[in-house]
Amino acid sequence: MYYDVYIDIVFLTNLLMDYVLLCIVGKLFLRKRNRGRILLAAAIGALFSCLILYVLPDMIFPAKVLLHGGCAWGMLVLGLDLKKNGLLVKALVTVYLMAFFMGGLMEAAPVKKATPIRFLIVAAGAYMGLSALIYLSDSFRARWKNIYPVTLSYRGNVQPFFGLLDTGNFLVDPISQKEVFIIKPEVLDALLPQENADRLKHLKENPGELEGTEPADLHPHFLPYKTIGEEGVLLAVVLDDLCIHTPREVIHVANPVLALAVEPSALGKEYQVLLNSRILH
Repeated sequence: MYYDVYIDIVFLTNLLMDYVLLCIVGKLFLRKRNRGRILLAAAIGALFSCLILYVLPDMIFPAKVLLHGGCAWGMLVLGLDLKKNGLLVKALVTVYLMAFFMGGLMEAAPVKKATPIRFLIVAAGAYMGLSALIYLSDSFRARWKNIYPVTLSYRGNVQPFFGLLDTGNFLVDPISQKEVFIIKPEVLDALLPQENADRLKHLKENPGELEGTEPADLHPHFLPYKTIGEEGVLLAVVLDDLCIHTPREVIHVANPVLALAVEPSALGKEYQVLLNSRILH
């Protein structure tokens, strides 16, 4: 049995599919979405799919999966500026799951003959439906658990986390007089090269190691703190940007001061940042 395959339809369908998938993944992973970059990445992905279909039609299935996986990897880096391997793997798995999900919706769509129309209906429905689910999930966390999506950035590296609004955190940096946010060590691991993160974590033992190095740009310093039955100092750094994504607005904090938790295990598993209560009140 033979089928007529039109290259323009294949390209357009893949272009729309890739664009919608990248937008959904960008929303899920709290990435700053540049439409131009996403469209360029989607166009490259669509062109790659056309080349595989017409140039290498008889390629074995495992090889096609690897090639498509490599293409999706490149699309995520170009379109969403994902750089960390761990986050990239999660985003790649999400892309494949969403692609299967949307493929199933297309097969179940009532419009059977007009492929572009059917795809547009499914794509619009899937995007709006998932956006609504993400909004409801974030609203539930914010209202019942006081947990908000948070993005932190340093030198162009933007990473998503979750932050708990700690009503007891009124800590202020005595140097800059800015509110202080408490973070787990994994936050530094995600934002910095491993060597620099390790240097910061051992700053108290080896203070001379930072002189003339990149971590010195983070303005590391120590903050005094006092709790019930305990007092000491916290290592603090200054990043480029922090955004708290509440259901109603995005709260932007320039050059936020973040202090490394003394006992990370005391923080819950659902969040990596303790938000300062002065910010949201």
